[in-house]
Amino acid sequence: MARVRNLDYRGFYELLRDDLVGYRGEFDEVVLLAPNYFRLLTNLLEDARVPREARLRIAAALAYFAPPYDVEPEEVYGPLGYLDDLFVCTHVVRELRALLPTEVLEAAWEAEFDLEATTDAVYERTKRLGERGTEALAYVGLS
Repeated sequence: MARVRNLDYRGFYELLRDDLVGYRGEFDEVVLLAPNYFRLLTNLLEDARVPREARLRIAAALAYFAPPYDVEPEEVYGPLGYLDDLFVCTHVVRELRALLPTEVLEAAWEAEFDLEATTDAVYERTKRLGERGTEALAYVGLS
């Protein structure tokens, strides 16, 4: 994969993984994918084949991981607080399908699951946020 430059996002990725270790709950199959989507988006940012329009969407989705008090804060909801982050990420990945060749997306995806099927399944599960999902997208300028 062509890289723009070698940025190191492992610190935050590891933080996400550590935060979710051992989590079991109603949405565990979705919530546990947060580090995978974070890694996907950072890998795409480092890929020189990704155009500006796609980078802006990717940066917005990554930025949504940072605020301590977003629509569903992790500090209040624990691991379930990542549902809104995942909604934003999968919303963006679904948009990226129209902007990027499949091979670029698949090269950035490090998980063993099928990217398209996983993204659609996570998006459907996180759509339960309803109006809160719309608020999350608006928060980072994606709606």
